[in-house]
Amino acid sequence: MTKLKRLIAFLCPLFFGCGQPETEVIALVGNKKITAAELRDFAEWGEKRAIRVGTAIPATSDPLQQLIARRLLLLEARNLGMATDSVFVRRLERRRRDAVIESYLERQVDAKIVVTAEDILQEYYDANGNRGLKFIYSARATKAAAIEDLAAEKSILSLPGYVLKGQVNEQVADELFALPVGSSSPVLPLPIKADTVFVAFKVLDEKRVPLIAVRQLTERRLRSRIRAKMEWALGSSLRDKYASGTAKDNPSRKFDSSSAGPDSARIADLYFAAGLQSGIDEEPELQARLTTIAEDVLLSYYLEQIDISPAEARSYFARHPDQFPAYEAITITEIVVHNRKLAQDLRLAIAEGVDPELLIPIFSQGVGANRGRVKLSPYTMPSMRYERAKGMEINAIGGPMEWAGKFSVFVVVDKVREGGQWDRASQRRAERLAREEKKRQHLDSLRQKFSVRVLAPDGP
Repeated sequence: MTKLKRLIAFLCPLFFGCGQPETEVIALVGNKKITAAELRDFAEWGEKRAIRVGTAIPATSDPLQQLIARRLLLLEARNLGMATDSVFVRRLERRRRDAVIESYLERQVDAKIVVTAEDILQEYYDANGNRGLKFIYSARATKAAAIEDLAAEKSILSLPGYVLKGQVNEQVADELFALPVGSSSPVLPLPIKADTVFVAFKVLDEKRVPLIAVRQLTERRLRSRIRAKMEWALGSSLRDKYASGTAKDNPSRKFDSSSAGPDSARIADLYFAAGLQSGIDEEPELQARLTTIAEDVLLSYYLEQIDISPAEARSYFARHPDQFPAYEAITITEIVVHNRKLAQDLRLAIAEGVDPELLIPIFSQGVGANRGRVKLSPYTMPSMRYERAKGMEINAIGGPMEWAGKFSVFVVVDKVREGGQWDRASQRRAERLAREEKKRQHLDSLRQKFSVRVLAPDGP
């Protein structure tokens, strides 16, 4: 927020009036006014929500220019009749429904969750949060192979450090952390998409973990479980209420049992119906939020229409050869965790010969369809990964490297020369850059069409 405060302090003498009425008009977009109060609210809102108006204008631009761009695009969308388009209407209804449900649950569930220090302490012990374990495990394609490896104490991985419960895959954590020191777990199946890895554990040692080290994790887990129970109870009561067709809370808001009956509707339908019946969608706070949502949906829908053809992408490539230099594409196998010590242990295990692809399903966070295989280029974010891997040999191990609160350990798998020519990678990048250029040009044309004027504090 410090950055925002500095920005507002800078803009204050220019646009906000600093003592002048908040209705002071600071810009005109066509015949629509932008006041000092609107700009202030937009700047604060943008800081909280990382507001975007598409690539038509950089997110780093000052709030006034972003607000002007937003107004221009929305003005044109409405002029074209897109606000009554059936696609927009369906999208808006879905977003409106989600907002009503979210607000209803915030009031009926989130606001009623109470967690005391005693509750956190009890959860800490009940969930074995007080234990840090040192263990070995075997992960194999068959139960027999996993048992054989573990029985011989020749696990494919022995972690030298102590691991907390929150650092282990949720599907095996409860079983593992309930084991006493010296005991082994049964073979546990761990589904990985269409395949299954069988995992067995043996606990070698433990250390006591102080509550302060895991308090936030413990409280978050406790709140999540309480919330799930409260939502279930709320849903059950709504099913009972609407099954009988009663609507005593607000007789003026009739409930249609055919749209949210106990047999035909999902639980979300019940939340939505109850939210409408309570009149939550008519309250000023949600009304303001729904107005912003409507603008967001319309803006997104409008920007989707600004597309480019294959010929335009190829033309952009030909006009900007300096933006498509040849480079060395690097393929890595990457494990991403949220703990530096665990990342160090994983690097050591890989250095000792453990196949990183066996570690990915157990430890790596957010593994998608690529299963830990990542192709890096100068355009891959964050760029530090590419810079680090660029000077490494094939099969070399990199990391732990911290980025966005995560720790990456990776192995360089392959390097190939790419770029500098029209290929699939260049085509995708040319399409993105050409689309951004087209949106900027379109925005420039809208500035001329609707006439944008920025007014000084003392007048035009």
